Amino acid sequence: MWKSCLRLIGPAAWRRLALLGMSLFIAGCGASLMQQSAEPPTRTYLLEWPGDSVSPTANPNGPNLLVSPVFAAPGYDTADIAYIRHPYEIEYFAYHRWVDTPAHMLGPLLVRAAGQGGLFRSVTEAGSAAHADLRLDSRLLYLQQVWLAQASELQLALSVSLVDAATARVVGSRIISVNEPVAERTPYAGVEAANRAVARLLSELQGFLAAQVAAARR
Repeated sequence: MWKSCLRLIGPAAWRRLALLGMSLFIAGCGASLMQQSAEPPTRTYLLEWPGDSVSPTANPNGPNLLVSPVFAAPGYDTADIAYIRHPYEIEYFAYHRWVDTPAHMLGPLLVRAAGQGGLFRSVTEAGSAAHADLRLDSRLLYLQQVWLAQASELQLALSVSLVDAATARVVGSRIISVNEPVAERTPYAGVEAANRAVARLLSELQGFLAAQVAAARR
């Protein structure tokens, strides 16, 4: 029976069947290639700070501090990880991101750093109903990996202002700028340098707050 059926299929039909089989084969190969060329998964990273080994201590005679949300300069209000190869041009890694914007991640770290100095009666974030004597305003100016001719470095800068909450008078202000060397031109090396830079920045912030509170007591 099968032999009879095969004899009934003419040359034209055989060509059509061959073309159909080839089309199915090419379609299968195309699907396989598309699966192999799928984009790699995006990796996400944290800005963290271990803080001091001692527990935060409140000063019953100190002022109450309110830490405002951290704002970010244009180009840095994003979870994309920025790097610079040419002046005035910001680029971002394609498959590597922060878990949140650096400005948002810095906010709780500023609260912790301020609370560990033993300067304030209380340190609270925006939205708290607690009374505030002083307010810490800050703006992230940049967080970027800069690829130089001979080496690379991570650059981090934060503008901070300590403000009298009642009068809106600026008690003191400073731009805290930190540069950290980057071992290699990879996103993860930049993330490691960024976390080292954050630790240095928070240490300098503590020094700034201590100096301003001491000056206010004179």
